[in-house]
Amino acid sequence: MTLSTGLQNYLSDLKLETPEELSLNFVTELQNKHIAKYSFNSLSVALGEEMSLDINDLSEKIVTRGLGGYCFEHNKLTFELLHALGYDVELKLARVLYISENEDQRKKAPRTHRVTLLHHQNSTYLVDTGFGCYGPNAPLLLNTNKPQRIGAEMYRILSLSDEMQIQTTEYDVQIWKNGGFFTLYRFDLADYSDADCQLGHFYSHKFPEAGFVNNLVVSLKNDHRVIALKNHSFMVRMAEQETFFNITTSLGLHERLTIDFKLNVDFAISDHLFDRFLAPTLAELTKKEQA
Repeated sequence: MTLSTGLQNYLSDLKLETPEELSLNFVTELQNKHIAKYSFNSLSVALGEEMSLDINDLSEKIVTRGLGGYCFEHNKLTFELLHALGYDVELKLARVLYISENEDQRKKAPRTHRVTLLHHQNSTYLVDTGFGCYGPNAPLLLNTNKPQRIGAEMYRILSLSDEMQIQTTEYDVQIWKNGGFFTLYRFDLADYSDADCQLGHFYSHKFPEAGFVNNLVVSLKNDHRVIALKNHSFMVRMAEQETFFNITTSLGLHERLTIDFKLNVDFAISDHLFDRFLAPTLAELTKKEQA
């Protein structure tokens, strides 16, 4: 089996070898190592950069340059490697919801998240290397309504076909948070292609009201710790305990990006990002405190 240069670089960078047999253990190790090494972030969106979804360009950006990216980048890289190795995988799109069990479950949102379904030994698994700090870092069995523990976190995939009386089966991917299950995103089993991804990708990094256009988001996750940045707020989660800090200077942001997230960015970029995404929010917080 011969992999493209980009995919071979991806495999080698994670210190993985081409598997002799197609095992779930390999996929689990791939997902876990990917999420621990390559940050989920909106830097390219924030900087207005061109964001190619060509597989060699993705490998160059995520693997060689270590700049991370978001779901359409991370999950395509993972999907293409698994497909090239011979795994039975399907591309699916999802609606990011972020709602609790008490909120309106009929909420609609654009399909701006890409995931992979893996069919292996008569079972189906959800594989997601591009959802950020709340995403699972191991495959989730498509066994509806049954809680699944991954490390310190508890997940569940909930089937909506009965509860919402819908004709097309939809699934909610949920995490246990603050005493209840919290819905991260909703996907269905429709047939999707790279053309659909291009549409969602364009919306996500070009539409003026898209979340990534208006927020600086970065996260990195391993088995022991999760760190996440959203504008001025820096979060550390360990053993389900979350601690938040405010980043109040350009230097503080630069240190978080380069030291904690291991991103190779110049201070001038950090300074620009601070002025654009952090300073306005911090100013509003100061006004509220003084009111």
